[in-house]
Amino acid sequence: MSMMEPIQPIAKDLLHEKVSDAIISYIYRNGLKIGDKLPGERQLAQELMVGRNSVRLGLCQLEEAGIIERLVGKGAFVRREVNADSIQLRLARVNYQDLLEIKISVERLAIQRAVERASDQQIAHLKGIAQQLCAMADEGRFSVQLDREFHIALLECGGSSTLTQLVLSLIDSLNSFTKILGNVSDIWVKTIPFHMDIVKALEQRQTSYAVAAHEYIYRYDLEVLNDLAEKEIQ
Repeated sequence: MSMMEPIQPIAKDLLHEKVSDAIISYIYRNGLKIGDKLPGERQLAQELMVGRNSVRLGLCQLEEAGIIERLVGKGAFVRREVNADSIQLRLARVNYQDLLEIKISVERLAIQRAVERASDQQIAHLKGIAQQLCAMADEGRFSVQLDREFHIALLECGGSSTLTQLVLSLIDSLNSFTKILGNVSDIWVKTIPFHMDIVKALEQRQTSYAVAAHEYIYRYDLEVLNDLAEKEIQ
């Protein structure tokens, strides 16, 4: 093992997923093959500068993904070789998740502002876009551009140009993953009814109703993320 590149330390406040990322990177950079043994938990914990429990959880995650196998009393071994494509896909998933979580948090704030500040004219405009989305969804179709227009109109209801620009930049960044995600429109179509629920919540000035509808959209966004994770495993 002394001739190999060392495992790069990671910050202590990161979760076990970061541990599994570091181990995958280690496998790839050192060209480990099927059957090659990984360093023990103690060594991994020392080099990654994290607790052994985090290492154990990270290894468990990799075992579930079929990348390694752990044998009682013997250690962890490479079960599937890691290539550049799988590394890129894993990084894409992590980046997508980070962007999604930021977008959800900021957009929730924008929705709360919209409930309080949206004019009747703005709500009517938003409703018109939602109706177009619903009509397409009835045909099993989803429009990324029309969905973007809906979110622009929703953000404008909140009256904050700063929030609007921030969320739009996040939406555009997420949309840039389209080629990697593949065709997930069947999942996004399921979110359309909740877009209309947000409109109804604005009409009724019900913040909790709007936030709940937004939460359901987020759950379907997570399905897209899960699909990406499954592609990584395959």
